[in-house]
Amino acid sequence: MRLHSAVPLLLPLLFGAGLAAQEPIPQEPNADANDPFGHSRHGAEFDEGPRQAAYLMEGLGDQVHFPVAGLSAEAQAFFDQGVTQQHGFWYYEAERSFRQVAMLQPDCAMAYWGMTVANIDLPERAAGFIANAVEREREVPQRERLWIDAWAGYFGIDDAVRSELWSGEPERVAAAKKALTERAAKGPDKAAKTKRDRQLLKDLGTLVYEFPDDIEAKAFLAIQNWHAYAWGSGIEIVSHTAIDALIDQVLAQKPMHPAHHYRIHLWDREDARRSLASAARIGASAPAIAHQWHMAGHIYDKLHRHAEAAWQQEASSRADHAHMQRDRVMPFQIHNYGHNQEWTCRSLSHVGRWQEALQLAKNMAELPRHPTKNRPDEASDIAGYAQQRLVSVCEDHELWSQAVELCRAGYFAGGDVRSEAMRLGLLGRALFRLGRDGEAEAVIAEVDELLVRARRERADKLDAAEDAAVAAAKERKEIDEALAGAQRAGTDLVRLVLDLQRELRGERLLRDGDAVAALAEFETVRGLPKTLLAGARIAAGKADEAVALLAEEVKKNPGRVPTLRGLIAAHRAAAGPEAADRIAELEAALAAIPKGIADFGADFGERPPLAALGPFRWQPTAAPPLELEIAGADGARFDLAASRQPTLVVFYLGFGCLHCIEQLQAIGPKAGDFAAAGIRVVAIGTDPAEKAAKSLAALTPEERFPFPLLADPGQAAFRAWRCYDDFEAMPLHGTFLVDGEGRVRWQDISYEPFTAIDWLLAESQRLLALPAAAGAGSK
Repeated sequence: MRLHSAVPLLLPLLFGAGLAAQEPIPQEPNADANDPFGHSRHGAEFDEGPRQAAYLMEGLGDQVHFPVAGLSAEAQAFFDQGVTQQHGFWYYEAERSFRQVAMLQPDCAMAYWGMTVANIDLPERAAGFIANAVEREREVPQRERLWIDAWAGYFGIDDAVRSELWSGEPERVAAAKKALTERAAKGPDKAAKTKRDRQLLKDLGTLVYEFPDDIEAKAFLAIQNWHAYAWGSGIEIVSHTAIDALIDQVLAQKPMHPAHHYRIHLWDREDARRSLASAARIGASAPAIAHQWHMAGHIYDKLHRHAEAAWQQEASSRADHAHMQRDRVMPFQIHNYGHNQEWTCRSLSHVGRWQEALQLAKNMAELPRHPTKNRPDEASDIAGYAQQRLVSVCEDHELWSQAVELCRAGYFAGGDVRSEAMRLGLLGRALFRLGRDGEAEAVIAEVDELLVRARRERADKLDAAEDAAVAAAKERKEIDEALAGAQRAGTDLVRLVLDLQRELRGERLLRDGDAVAALAEFETVRGLPKTLLAGARIAAGKADEAVALLAEEVKKNPGRVPTLRGLIAAHRAAAGPEAADRIAELEAALAAIPKGIADFGADFGERPPLAALGPFRWQPTAAPPLELEIAGADGARFDLAASRQPTLVVFYLGFGCLHCIEQLQAIGPKAGDFAAAGIRVVAIGTDPAEKAAKSLAALTPEERFPFPLLADPGQAAFRAWRCYDDFEAMPLHGTFLVDGEGRVRWQDISYEPFTAIDWLLAESQRLLALPAAAGAGSK
């Protein structure tokens, strides 16, 4: 199959697909019956995860079929879709597809098995789902029983627990589930983890033996071998070739099966060459899944084919953006999105496409943040990655003027010691390189203050760790371990700032003409980019050492434009007898870097136009219409589109929801601050207008809310804004920031109301202050 034949399948991804109304899943009520508002009626594990219905997507291929006894054709299609998404590590959407199966056929035990594997990295939820599967497995065929029992054993469901789950007595079933999820939340020690991973591998091997024609069992066995190795179980892969042969059996029957993904993981850390054939086909196996494009980028990067890697990572970004636009998803809700974006920036930078790399890094910094899902002070969150890539792109390509602008325009806004160290390091170096000495000296003073802060915070964290351990009645050994952990974390930050002081002292010495002393400072800094260190060696008259440093780096990591250019500069400075020949070779290497897909290797295969996969950058989507009656306003109505004013839109679940009222009461005192920022507030509730008006009338003037409450008793607006659980036919809490152009800039939809109001005010101001073009663009 050629990938260009799959391009027409991608077009519906860009133009949307409807979600049909569905019946709710009939299941036992939530144990927390006193607080049903937004919470699932059938277990805490269903509170998180997707709450809107699935639809059959285009762009997932036709190679996966996992037959389940008794499923209707529609339910089977969703089950196959869920397995395909699982193969692409698209966990959130896989769970949504399996929930759809359960909605269509509530007694399908395998639907809950699917939810389990989609949450294997969230053990507490996964344990709850597998308990639901076991509860329904009594009449399933042997093959399905083997699938379910493999993961049931993984989560410690033995005959005694199974007896409780099969008892049919709600209290016994609930107690068994509670015990399972609590144990899963604590997690096993390493020995227990190794034991259960070995048993899961054995159980999957039994499944393959008993049902040798089940290629899905072979695919899951292959990836589980990698999981057991990669996830710290202490289980080594003895023969990569043997597992590769297992994958070959899958691909022999289904050549475009998404198990190409598993071959890439298998060889990524071992011998990337062996997965080149899969790298050429993986994207075509399921082009709607961003991760399928991303993983081939790993292989090309390992083989130093950075142009091809950049193409793959950009394809992944575009597929993610198409999904976000189509289904109105925030970037921080996408698994692995930040990792893919930062890798795209790196690959673009490696091949000299610094303008696009910088554009993408800025976009990452501009993206909506979240107090738990996208934080600048978390290195592996999108905003944390953004700061790292802004620094690396500016330093690798000596973009000193752009660096100053970025540092002063709020792109480094974490406020924590690590974020400040990155900002001040880039800003100080840029100012020195631009000859703006007075400003650079002011940065050095800020770094000195940052060191005092880092040491103070280290002491505070030590005290906090000790207080927490003592309060928990920990043993002396455990207290010592807690203190040691806090000490290490705090000292890492202190050393980071000490290194930064050395860096900027080196920059000052370079400015003053003392390159030898500057080099002495730079040589002591951990992790200083080699191109910067080489530049200092050249300035200190040690060009031969700069050549040696960068020649070794080019040998280790060939094909990177910044290093090649740095080595050319070092050879010119050294002016050795072979310098001209070496420079010619390096310039030829620069010229050989592919400029486009036509220059890629023959083994790269065919690809669709990148634009067919989605837009280059994330952009906010248009808010749905909102036109409703205002409670207590004599029939007056509110129309969101009637004004171009930014609006905070809050969906609450009526005056009977205590948490909702607490949210509105938290927003009330801040309404003036929002207004001062140019943001009006409106809240939409499930109560009829008359009922909401009576509730408002019962409040004292001091208790009333300084913003209009809208009535949506039919919950049409809740559905339109996706604040609705399609599976259980119930409204959900939602909070949205809509800008003056009617675009949703931020959102949170959950089983609980969003209550970090001060944080939301600051984030709203940040988002609305971004340039008008922020988030736009479809290059």
